[in-house]
Amino acid sequence: MPVDIATITAEAHTGEVDAQVRLAELYDQGFGVPADPAHAAYWYRKAADQGCAKGQRRLGKMYANGRGVENDYVSAVHWLSLAANQDDASAQASLAWCYQQGLGLEKDIYQASKWYQRAAKLGHPGACYNLGYMYANGFGVEQNDTEALHWYRLAADQGHCKAQLNAALMYIQGIGTEKNEAEGARLYQLAANQGYVKAQYNLAMLYAGGYGVPQDDYESLKWLTEAANKGYVRAQFNLALAYIYALGTDQNYEKAITWLQRAARQNYSKAYYQLGYLVGEGLGTTADPYEAAKYYRLAANLGYARAQFRLGRLYDIGNGVNVDRIAAHYWYLQAAQQGYSKAQFILGLNYAGRKGAQTDMIRACAWLSLAARNNNQKFLSVLNKIAAKLDTDEMIEAKQLADSLCHEKIDEESLMVTL
Repeated sequence: MPVDIATITAEAHTGEVDAQVRLAELYDQGFGVPADPAHAAYWYRKAADQGCAKGQRRLGKMYANGRGVENDYVSAVHWLSLAANQDDASAQASLAWCYQQGLGLEKDIYQASKWYQRAAKLGHPGACYNLGYMYANGFGVEQNDTEALHWYRLAADQGHCKAQLNAALMYIQGIGTEKNEAEGARLYQLAANQGYVKAQYNLAMLYAGGYGVPQDDYESLKWLTEAANKGYVRAQFNLALAYIYALGTDQNYEKAITWLQRAARQNYSKAYYQLGYLVGEGLGTTADPYEAAKYYRLAANLGYARAQFRLGRLYDIGNGVNVDRIAAHYWYLQAAQQGYSKAQFILGLNYAGRKGAQTDMIRACAWLSLAARNNNQKFLSVLNKIAAKLDTDEMIEAKQLADSLCHEKIDEESLMVTL
């Protein structure tokens, strides 16, 4: 429908508030006239000066965004406050955000929660979501999962995808409500249908495991592909696994490597590790132990305990690297400090005299006792053999050492194995 710019402009010049706001919107959107944020701000101000809440809110947001006017949060707060006190829900939500972030005024999380509450009670979806988040985390309000879910649901029912995601998670985990995987899946589906990548990934995981939906590898693959194509690294990694294990698709190591490489470019440690495995085994590519060791090192340097253990093994046996027991010990230690039981077990064996290392039976018992905490029968058997060689005082010392190893970072230099 054609817009009568001349008439609207004439009415705006006579002081007609609705015409001033309408003209500002046309310049703001570039509809019927060339887009001109400065002219939009001018006419919003004209309406705002007459007490128009919509004009005040729009002008406040322009100051906050530096659009059509210089960025000025103090002015933004001034105009937003005027609109907020007229029960403009959007202005209230924006003012709450200013309080939350300390923009144009002193940061005040309690004032933020107050304004979010006012806006949420008027049905503003963003305020409902933020208020839910504050209740979930105890920011500015007393932590309350039931209240968090209540506000998330109000936002979710209005199509707020982040609220749909968070409410889904609460239903699936039974937080603030009875566990309801089907409802969680429904909410993930709503958010996923809007293109929200985290929801697409989570929905894929539900289909993979059959939680709240019938187990379906094909649906899982579909949603993994959606999220992976948008760059979501966990989806890229799991899509690679689907190609490796033929889940919802034919086995294809070459495609798996492609997706792992894309995830690795985001420094995803598990992708480096899996690339190390495929390259080392020659799956989808030519076997190359040196390239495999490189990938394991990249994952290990990012703190991935499984890769640290694998790199330690490579140094132990000289696969893709030169045999280096000092380096092996270092990487076993890194993994062991993160609770990786296989690394703890190897350290225990080393201190018990394995491969010529300096014997320390108390330290061997300490590491083996940590490794055996998962009730692995092999680990328990070795532990019992070592423990039988210690007297009561030594066993007490080993237990105390194990407790300290659990809670403190170890000085790897002082514990280095002497060969």
